[in-house]
Amino acid sequence: MKKVAAALGLLAIVLVLGACSSSAAAPASSGPPASVDPNAIQISAKDLKFSTAQLNAPAGKAFTIAFDNQEAAPHNVAIYKDQSASEKVFVQDPFGGPKAVTYQVGPLAAGNYFFRDVHTDMKGTLTVK
Repeated sequence: MKKVAAALGLLAIVLVLGACSSSAAAPASSGPPASVDPNAIQISAKDLKFSTAQLNAPAGKAFTIAFDNQEAAPHNVAIYKDQSASEKVFVQDPFGGPKAVTYQVGPLAAGNYFFRDVHTDMKGTLTVK
């Protein structure tokens, strides 16, 4: 009988501690992290659409993309040489949200590039000049 009472007491403590820790969880971020470069390219995904179909970046210089996935569906930003999407320039794994991430993209030569999401209807042009 003492073993049963001790087990029930331990279970009660575990349940109370579990409830306390889950109620103290931080709220999910709905925007890019505060430490993002102010010159970063801003883009978001919501309702299975990008916030813009046109991005601009400097030629010959590394740049940052601040990507805000505002929904639970997995999204990413992938840059290709052209619309055939046969030659990858920069590709990251999709992630669910809401969550904001920053991508560090290496220097690109001047020109027009194609970008898209894992949902291939989400696409646009990246102009590097």
